[in-house]
Amino acid sequence: MSPKFVFAIRCVLALIWLYNGLWLKILHVDPHHLEIVQAVLQASINQASDFLNLIGLLETLLAIGILSGLFHRFVNYFQVVILVVMNSIGIISGEGTIADPAGLLIMNLPTIMCAIIIARYGPGAWALRLPQRKEKISEPVKETASTNG
Repeated sequence: MSPKFVFAIRCVLALIWLYNGLWLKILHVDPHHLEIVQAVLQASINQASDFLNLIGLLETLLAIGILSGLFHRFVNYFQVVILVVMNSIGIISGEGTIADPAGLLIMNLPTIMCAIIIARYGPGAWALRLPQRKEKISEPVKETASTNG
């Protein structure tokens, strides 16, 4: 698979998390997301808003992690787990705030497949790389002849 194409997929995934985290949960709070969090937590609107901001911050950090390309396997499998867990909690504990659970799951399948592609094929082009540790190679110890003397 082309490294530039894989990079493009990485950018799309990062944008998905940035939009859902930074925009819908921090900058321009989506009332539906707030309603889901409030129903799941059984909390006041202020508590739900604070928790939604925390989720948004974590989703934004995930977007940065995806965009960086560092630890690509862990980060991409992690986002699959996060999607499944968050959707499951919303569906099970959201008290009907998610009107179409099957539609929600189907709408997340492309995101999950893109994450699996990145995890499988690597981060692609323009990924950050951690510096490689250089192992110090020691020279063989020279044996010295001992003299009896």
